[in-house]
Formats: sequence, C-alpha cells, structure tokens
Amino acid sequence: MLWCRNIFTSLICFSMLLASLCAYAEEEIEDLVDIYESNAKIIAVLEGRKSVSFKLLPKETVLWRDAKGYLGAFLTNRRFFVISTSSGAWQVLPLRSGDSDNRVAVLSPYIALLAIAGDRAFGFDARSNRFIETRLPLYDELLAAKAEKNVAVVVTSSKAFGLAAGNSRFTEIRLRVRETVESIKTTSSKATIRTPNRLLTFEAAGSRWNEHRL
Repeated sequence: MLWCRNIFTSLICFSMLLASLCAYAEEEIEDLVDIYESNAKIIAVLEGRKSVSFKLLPKETVLWRDAKGYLGAFLTNRRFFVISTSSGAWQVLPLRSGDSDNRVAVLSPYIALLAIAGDRAFGFDARSNRFIETRLPLYDELLAAKAEKNVAVVVTSSKAFGLAAGNSRFTEIRLRVRETVESIKTTSSKATIRTPNRLLTFEAAGSRWNEHRL
C-alpha cells in the first residue's frame, strides 16, 4: 500500500514539473533577428547568419525600431519596414508624409502592428509574410495599439480591432454610444477590454470577439 502511495506521489510531482516546463517553453521564444541602422541603411541579421540591408531615401529618418522573436521592424517618416526569418527580405509599406505624428508601432514575436489614427491599421504576420490592412474610423481618437505573441489589438473611441497570428484579416467590434474604455489588457493569446458595462475579449483561437455583460 505504501509502495503504491509513493508511486502515486511521484507521478503527481512529475506531472507538476512537466506542466511547469511546458509553460516555460510556451513563453520562451528566442530572438532570431538583430537590426541596425548604419550609413543611411537599415540592416537585419537573420538567425546570426544572413545579413539583409535596405537603403533609406534622402531625408528619410528612423522614428522607431524593434526586434522580437521572428520579426524585426523599422518605422520611418516615409515607410514601415518589416522582415521575418522566413521571408529573408525587407517588406516595405509606403506611408503618407502627413501622418507621422499619429502613428503607433508595436511588435510581438509573430506580429508587427502599425496604427495610424483616423486612417488605417496594418498588421504583418510572420507566418504569412504579408501586410494585412483595415480602415479605422475617420474622426476617432486612437486609444491603444498593442501586440503580444499571438494577438494584436487596436482600440479607437468607437471600435476595437483584433488580429490573430496566422489570420488574414482584422476582426472588429463596435463600442456603444458613450461607452468608455476603462482598461485594455493583452496576454499571449487574448486581448481584454473592460468598459463600465461589458468585458470584451478577443482570442487568437477562433479569431473572434466575445462579449460578457457586467
């Protein structure tokens, strides 16, 4: 009887250890892209082996840069650049020069996100290696643009837009008249928006919004 109890205890401990290791493995993603700016060029080194450069235009200045997981990105006053380990080349999105003060760029290991207030939001997915676009409400205030491992979210004063890694489009949900956003939280696979009367969640699995009344 004691022998069975010891085996059972050992199995429980092993299961707990395995679950902890799996959780750690799920969270840990190695950064495989290094990016630099030098001599009017942007440069990416992919997985420490391949170097890819792109020449900037005259008077083109870098406003933001970041590299995480499988992606590297630059935002300039004229263009948005993204590169992934699988694309092996800079993907370039031209921008209108008048929007530079209203742009927010963020990066996760799988998704690059650019939101331009009153204009559009662009997502770049490391799996498909292409830009995905959606129109933002013209006169809305841009409240937030966030990206985590498998989800990205853009929130304006009248709508919220979610993008899941591996998906080909943004999914939107409308806020009610005079409904205010109290908080926005993102985790690796979910975005949560809290308002006075609702909890809105966007999940990577299914790529849809769910509404929970408070």
